[in-house]
Amino acid sequence: MSAVLEVAAGALRRRHLLWQLVVRDLTAAYSGSVFGNAWAVVDPAVYVALTLFFFQFAIRGVETGGVPYVAWVLPQIIFWMYGNAVLSSSVNAVKEYGFLLRHRHFDMRLVALIKIGSAALVHAMLMAIVLMALYLFLGVEPGWRVVLLPYYFVAMCAVLLGVAWVVAALGAFWKDLRNVVSIVLQVEFWMSPIFWEPERFPKAVALIMYLNPFYYPIHGYRSAILQQDFGGHFWVMTAYFWIVAAVLVAGGSRLFVRLSEGFGDVV
Repeated sequence: MSAVLEVAAGALRRRHLLWQLVVRDLTAAYSGSVFGNAWAVVDPAVYVALTLFFFQFAIRGVETGGVPYVAWVLPQIIFWMYGNAVLSSSVNAVKEYGFLLRHRHFDMRLVALIKIGSAALVHAMLMAIVLMALYLFLGVEPGWRVVLLPYYFVAMCAVLLGVAWVVAALGAFWKDLRNVVSIVLQVEFWMSPIFWEPERFPKAVALIMYLNPFYYPIHGYRSAILQQDFGGHFWVMTAYFWIVAAVLVAGGSRLFVRLSEGFGDVV
């Protein structure tokens, strides 16, 4: 909790600088291109269109949970893309923002918020496109559970913050970490409730999937968008998730602060 309060206080003090760095991080990916930042909208729109076509028309997916399969799976894919973008970009975050080390009173843990913020802007645009597509083409109407989306988004950010600190701190010293993170994210992709639910697997495998810290926010996103119950043991899952998230944040912060003493030697 103290780590979160410290970072929150630092983010509040440096809010103007952080916003500039978030925008810089977002636009850097498209600098030099003809269409510039327009790609931030074009890319997601094309991805959603292709996904809709493939699942709805090419393979003619059947209904799952009372809704077309594409509506059941697309929001989770988009949500996972957000998490994947944050963790992948966090590997080199310390070196990328090494110039901030010259600012004596700048808390380098804030670089994780820069990555989370820039990816969140893209995710917000992409999610708006997805929700409109589900409503216009698949007849999925929004209901009161949509108000829970910000909660599950914050839950995802909590996990990402702790893991991003670990990845960023280790990435400053270990070049091979990018490949390790890529492999771990591939495993996480298939172990998360994106294409299927844990109930379809043997109990041992299902338990591992339930214990996956990404299960709670991703499954929650689906239940909020499709107006479905979260499922049994909601409060048990909620308590378990926030305990794990607290451990990840506390452990990630401690590791980052400890290794930050050597950042100046490698950046």
